[in-house]
Amino acid sequence: MPTFLEQPSYGPRGPDGQGWNRLSLNAQNDRLHQCGWQPRRFAALFEALTGRQQWGGFGRCFVGHPGSCGTCPVQLRRLAREGGIAWPARTPLLLARVRPSPPTTGALFADPAAGRSSLELSPWRGGPTVLKAEWAEILNTPDHTMSWCWQDERGEAFWLVRNHLAADAAVVVSRKLGAGMRHELYGGPGTPRLAVLTCRGSCAHEAYHLQHLAADLNDRDGTVGPDAELPEQLPGVPLTGLAQTGTGSLLHRNRSRDYSSSTVELSWDVPFDETTATALVAHTVRLIAI
Repeated sequence: MPTFLEQPSYGPRGPDGQGWNRLSLNAQNDRLHQCGWQPRRFAALFEALTGRQQWGGFGRCFVGHPGSCGTCPVQLRRLAREGGIAWPARTPLLLARVRPSPPTTGALFADPAAGRSSLELSPWRGGPTVLKAEWAEILNTPDHTMSWCWQDERGEAFWLVRNHLAADAAVVVSRKLGAGMRHELYGGPGTPRLAVLTCRGSCAHEAYHLQHLAADLNDRDGTVGPDAELPEQLPGVPLTGLAQTGTGSLLHRNRSRDYSSSTVELSWDVPFDETTATALVAHTVRLIAI
């Protein structure tokens, strides 16, 4: 996995192969070595999470030469999964919005803040920001997945979904039902049933998806809120639709690279309040997480 990202070497023919005999402001650009654990944008975060780091899009290397990554505090913090965000309790899903850094006062040529940004994290329905984070903090946060980034009228955004620590204890009882499958969800052995999922056609999910859904449904504070509403479509979640019925909910997924088309009927044994709606939306994001 590349962590020390060496600056590009000098090429006598220039970046476009036409030489350097023209006016150039390249001396103003940051071409120093970079650290593969210091992403500065979404594409770099994805590269760091998947071990595909390449020079460009990362912060400067603090050491400045190869061979010292093993003792670098940045890498040690990453390997120890330290320096992540403090995930709010009972909040499986967060909306991350990219906020460009403000311009540097007095910058004449290449603004040191250009291309840099941070993140504002809020509840999935929007509202006030609950956390502010740097890209490296997201990288160092354990037990989470994310969606692809999308663009809307407010800028770039993506979903962050937490993997529930109690998911391994959740129980999913599955049985064949005609051409489909029926899945009963429980928070643990001997606990009350939480929901029944009936897959019409093939199942477009894995067993661990249902375990995390069960753990989120079971993670309640004992209060029951008013009935919640579901959006028909989530931004950044393609080929997937949600709907409310008189007795439950529907989750439809069009055919994708990994799964055939599928419709899931969800019958709830818990109140369909904001906790339940959030658990279902988080489950929907997990299905397409990268």
